[in-house]
Amino acid sequence: MADLQALIRFRKHGVDEKRRQLAQLYREAETVERQKKVIEDQMQKEIDLAKGMGSVDAQAYLGKYLQGARRKVKALEKSIAKMNERIAAAQEDMRESFAEMKKVEITQSRRDAREDAEQKKKEDAELDEIALDRFRRGKED
Repeated sequence: MADLQALIRFRKHGVDEKRRQLAQLYREAETVERQKKVIEDQMQKEIDLAKGMGSVDAQAYLGKYLQGARRKVKALEKSIAKMNERIAAAQEDMRESFAEMKKVEITQSRRDAREDAEQKKKEDAELDEIALDRFRRGKED
């Protein structure tokens, strides 16, 4: 039977590559989440500042600022939703690749176990033959 180590290494490399891609997607999603948090924090600071000023002009500018900031937040939320879909797809792809790698590894380990059992059986048969020969020689003497 063929040795599957090369195929196992190939599958493992594929799983590792998919794991790196998934990690990259997580980092990108984290970056977008941080951008969203920064905008939301800045919005809250501007609201507090405008309330502190009490000026009508500040309130007018705050409204326009908040509209733009909310648009940015919505855009970032859409981006996050798309990234989450990509992450879910990448996770499923990695699971499938990992399952395929495990199938090959299990097949190889079963082959190895079968070969070990056959080798042990041959060795046992040889040892039995040697023991029988010694027993016969002992009876002959």
